[in-house]
Amino acid sequence: MEVKNCEVQLQGTIYIDSIFLLNLVMDLYLLTLTAKTTGKTITYKRVFAGSVAGAAGYCIILCLPIPYVCKVLFGMVPIGGLMIKIVCQTKGWAELLRGMGTLFTFSFFLGGFIIFLRDKIRISARHENSVAVLAGMGFAGFVIIRKLIVRFREKRDNYFCKVIFPGDMGDVTFTALIDTGNGLTDPLSKKPVAILDAEEWKSLKIWMKPEKYKIIPYHSIGKECGVLEGYEIDTMKVTGKEGEKQFDKVIVAVFKGKVSQKGCYQMILPPELSA
Repeated sequence: MEVKNCEVQLQGTIYIDSIFLLNLVMDLYLLTLTAKTTGKTITYKRVFAGSVAGAAGYCIILCLPIPYVCKVLFGMVPIGGLMIKIVCQTKGWAELLRGMGTLFTFSFFLGGFIIFLRDKIRISARHENSVAVLAGMGFAGFVIIRKLIVRFREKRDNYFCKVIFPGDMGDVTFTALIDTGNGLTDPLSKKPVAILDAEEWKSLKIWMKPEKYKIIPYHSIGKECGVLEGYEIDTMKVTGKEGEKQFDKVIVAVFKGKVSQKGCYQMILPPELSA
């Protein structure tokens, strides 16, 4: 590929305005998918602004007489960060890098999908690089990826729910994983036991009373037996796909650590206590 006078020699001449338009459309697809995956609330204006910035930046970098590696490191990567910042309004480096990683991942798969379609579908050499054809292939990939994201989220939602407890300063909400393998029970009442991070108990001190105290033995891999401390909470509301349910006299064990290393959830819930 050779750039001369802002014209790209790639099986014929494609002008910079065509490159800008094509990248604008592709960036619209990619930024929409990225925002949907990262859970960010977006507006059409921000998506369009981010796409314009990405397309313009790509065209500028493409015309610079520098090696391709430099274009990627000093051009494409900062432009990707700028696009994510505009659209997702990230806070901190962790969110920004996560968004950039998601954007570039979708870019890789969408580009591979377009190449796959070009190889499988017979298109005349005159039209195979046209903006309309490539944008149409990109849209097909966008629709497929979006459906996969929706299905993944629906499947994930079957395993997670929201749990509400009355706390010291009002209701406290946690995200819980519904673990079908959680067979933890109270040895006296035989009730199923939920597990909550010790850190989260700071907002539930109202229930840490002697008459509510429980000792719950358990078995786990790597440790033949152990004991968890727990407390009985008068009421708990669980919100899931089937609506909201209320459970009374629920026993919750205190886990001295993180039940989720990534912080995705703070509680493990047995299926008997799910909604």
